[in-house]
Amino acid sequence: MRPRLTLAACLAIGALAGAADLAAAARCLTPALPKPSEPAELTRARLEAEGRWAATGDPDRSPPADPQVGDTWLWYIWDLGGFPVATLKPCTVRGMGDHCYVVVDDDEWGVGMDQADVDRIVENFEHSSPGNWPTQGIWDLNTGHFGSPPNPLDGLERVFLLYCRFDIAADGFFWAFDQFPDGTQDFASNEADVVYLAVDNGDPGGDYMLAVAAHEFQHMIHYARDTNEDSWLDEGFGELAMWLFGHPDTISSFNTNSDNNLIIFDGNWADYIQTYLWSLYVYEQFGGQPFIWDVAHSALNGMASYNAVLAAHSFGIATDTVFRNWAAANYLDDPSVPDGEFGYLGETLPAFTPWRNVTSYPAAGNGALQAWAAEYMRCTGMDGVLHLDFNGQDARSLRVALLARDANLPTLVEFVMLNALQEGSYDFTAAQGYDEVIVAVADVGTASASYTYNLSIVATPAGESAPAATALTGAQPNPFNPKTRVHFTSVSEARLRLEVFAASGRRLALLADEVFPAGAHARDWDGRDDAGRALPAGIYFARLSGDAGQIDTGKLVLLK
Repeated sequence: MRPRLTLAACLAIGALAGAADLAAAARCLTPALPKPSEPAELTRARLEAEGRWAATGDPDRSPPADPQVGDTWLWYIWDLGGFPVATLKPCTVRGMGDHCYVVVDDDEWGVGMDQADVDRIVENFEHSSPGNWPTQGIWDLNTGHFGSPPNPLDGLERVFLLYCRFDIAADGFFWAFDQFPDGTQDFASNEADVVYLAVDNGDPGGDYMLAVAAHEFQHMIHYARDTNEDSWLDEGFGELAMWLFGHPDTISSFNTNSDNNLIIFDGNWADYIQTYLWSLYVYEQFGGQPFIWDVAHSALNGMASYNAVLAAHSFGIATDTVFRNWAAANYLDDPSVPDGEFGYLGETLPAFTPWRNVTSYPAAGNGALQAWAAEYMRCTGMDGVLHLDFNGQDARSLRVALLARDANLPTLVEFVMLNALQEGSYDFTAAQGYDEVIVAVADVGTASASYTYNLSIVATPAGESAPAATALTGAQPNPFNPKTRVHFTSVSEARLRLEVFAASGRRLALLADEVFPAGAHARDWDGRDDAGRALPAGIYFARLSGDAGQIDTGKLVLLK
């Protein structure tokens, strides 16, 4: 469901988040909708065995065999302000396209909705959208990415978009009980493939409500694939459908409090934004439509779906590492850092708020965060090499990244290796002289975790200059076949080694091992190992290192 802010909720959020967020945040808390108590396939099998899998056929509240514009029948309109109650009301088909009927509550015709709204809805559902695919409408975008909608009862190829006035602060919802014969479940059914959309938000034919239609249509499609999908994944795909249409939700709330469990969906605004960013990130990182399609069609749920599809596509990475990289990407949003895993191409993120700012050293303290959440400490004013001692709660699964940013130097990302007791230390030598270092802590386990930290400055030894700011700066093309060019840079003369590794960590090829002058450099790789053997399609890693140790790594994707 897509909840909308009440005035009281708007005022409360405005006090916390600032007036700028009010225009962006169009929804707030979601009422908990009831769901069928068992998977749909089990219910259908039982009802078929009992001879009860059939539409009621009541002519007063069933669509005709071939509905046309102007046809009217009774629909259940839901009061969801408390225990769900349905009222039968006459609603009329006001428009239709190749794949949809636009049905409007008769009480709202000429009040909350008019023919211009209907015409715009049909156009954008069928033919066009304001985003990256202007010649595709919601139907093509959604079915192309997520699958076909269900069609268990009404026998009609078109889906229904039912517009009515809501009695709750929401913009749309999908009611799973409509997928079953009326009278066989705890709640009434319109026995149709229908999503419910609000007429009382001011512009039912505007881009925002069209994006809401895409969001709710995704829920209908996903229900046909997986009737008990985890809410966070389903809602994230609904948010992705809005992005595909070209009108995503405005990012706010989550960026000011990132300690929010990704896989627990409570209907808060931050939950919608968090699941949106995760869905967009994996869409961009792992091949777009084919990856999303397979996750939507997976019989597994939640993170298990993602892990299974990552393995099936041979990416050589699991969700804990994806989450770690995603947490860094949310703070950096810099796709230029090799090879794009620390930023977004299809979205520009606002600044993420660190939970602590460190300006003097030594600095020690403790933190805590939820499972599948991340938080950030911002370190500035460093006169030397930043040293971190980290000690996480035992029997947890934490990941620690160090992110260095400077207005005149390439962004650096390093990961701190933790032992089985969640302990680790690191001298961030490569970031000496940088404006800021961010300590990003992510919990990829099933429980919340606490940790302690100590930050100190290690002075540069006498007579030794600060290390060169050296980094990989990308590979073009990437993915590639048969050859890519790996780019890197150094601000001073240095001996550098450029190597290619398999996902397992085995070194495959040495591309360079020599002294390079300051400046930008590049080396080609033809997808072969040092023995000249052609390597299979898959994920590989370029590693740039110097005499001071490992400097940077980046992903290379070889296609065949």
